[in-house]
Amino acid sequence: MFKKIAPGFLNHLDTHLLTKYPIIWISKIHYILWYGFLLYIISAVIGFFVPVDLTSRIDSGLWFLLLSVLSFILSWFWGYRYLIFNKEKNFGNLKWGDEYKNFFLVFLCITVFAWFGSPFVVSYNTKVANMFTDKEIIADLNTLNEIEPFIPTNYYSYENTYDTTKKQTYFNVNKINGYNNYTPWRFLNDSINYPQIKSNYQLRLSYTPSADYNTVKAKVEKHIAVCNKYGVFPQYTADEMAANYVKAQKAGWIDINDIPLNNDYYKEQIKTAFNNIFDAKFGTLFIWDKDFLWGMFYVIFSLTLLLVLFKLNNWKQFLIMAIVMCLYPLVAFIFTQILFSYSDSEAAFQWFVFLLFVITIISIVVTASEKRSFKPFFNILNQIFFLIVVYMPMIIIYYLRRHSAVFEYYRYSYDYESPSATTIAQVKGQSVYIYDYRHYLDQYLYTYWQEQYDIWFLICKISPIIVFFICLPLMKKLFVKQLALPRRT
Repeated sequence: MFKKIAPGFLNHLDTHLLTKYPIIWISKIHYILWYGFLLYIISAVIGFFVPVDLTSRIDSGLWFLLLSVLSFILSWFWGYRYLIFNKEKNFGNLKWGDEYKNFFLVFLCITVFAWFGSPFVVSYNTKVANMFTDKEIIADLNTLNEIEPFIPTNYYSYENTYDTTKKQTYFNVNKINGYNNYTPWRFLNDSINYPQIKSNYQLRLSYTPSADYNTVKAKVEKHIAVCNKYGVFPQYTADEMAANYVKAQKAGWIDINDIPLNNDYYKEQIKTAFNNIFDAKFGTLFIWDKDFLWGMFYVIFSLTLLLVLFKLNNWKQFLIMAIVMCLYPLVAFIFTQILFSYSDSEAAFQWFVFLLFVITIISIVVTASEKRSFKPFFNILNQIFFLIVVYMPMIIIYYLRRHSAVFEYYRYSYDYESPSATTIAQVKGQSVYIYDYRHYLDQYLYTYWQEQYDIWFLICKISPIIVFFICLPLMKKLFVKQLALPRRT
């Protein structure tokens, strides 16, 4: 299939690799890089041409997932071609270092498939980010925040009170609460990185109530014009909104039933639009988040290991191993829910995982000493060992933090209601708390142990991978040895 639609130079390269570099030829990496490049261009083009609706929350993650599913289906064609040529079984031991070449090539091929959605995300995000300039979007944001007090669609933006005698709620447009209605929360009051965005304090100072109808109407028209610019269309006219404001401004404290307070859903749309644009311009794409990158690495690593193990084992035993890996967590979960209380079930489930890991270690030792026969039961356990070994240090560290005194997980916390806090009566209209040294010591120790946990967890993420690659020849040798031993079915 690859040759029929491949350009001539690629087929010539394929023939050369077949005769000179069979491991590279088996991986089909040359085809994957070529077609992967074309698919990435298609992915980027799709991202560029997909229409943008700023009033709906942009979910690039969903597109990434959908394109990943499509890429996963396409990877089956490559996977079949890779698996049918098994140099490990048919030609005996490989040369030292070939297992590294094989693992790296498979890892690279799967990486190309796994990141198929990334050009779409980058292209789409770039298109959204370039719809408006930085100066333009910040100016419009400040404009809407400044004009918002002149748009009385609800009374929460103003000081309000409830009259228990009349059973009525009143508000006063002359006294605003003064919060940034449209500023995305991640950029709210960040005067260091975004000094151009007006703060709550600046907005409160700049607000001057007005009873002049024409002045208010001009502000409302400007508000509507900015909304329309981002595809949002308020369901009222400037005349009626200006009239409502002037009426409320002259009355001072006014009953919420005296003017219509509605038609403000569009404000959520414009807030969504600002969120989308600010995230695209100033945020970090989720595909570059370190946790996402680690997650992708482990997914690709596990898939690579599965393919390598498949070629080193009988397909029936590999299938049984896959079934065990699927059913064992389910059975362990059911048992822990039945036999243990809710508070103990999580720790009990992890002990089931530890038990399985210990059994696989025993299996590795027994298999390494076996010289006369091949035992499929141990072979299945050996496969499980290599699939979970890189994850076990992280699981152990997590368990120690959650269910032991290590890392002091339950001892220290931010408790602002602790007995060490002393409440001082109203000072300048606010309650002030003074804390003794124990409160600040608790905060320091909490931060310290959290940092220690992060350091050890990082070590447990990196070191098992390094050890695995160092011991990769031993893994190949173990399974090749089993293939050579007499079988006990």
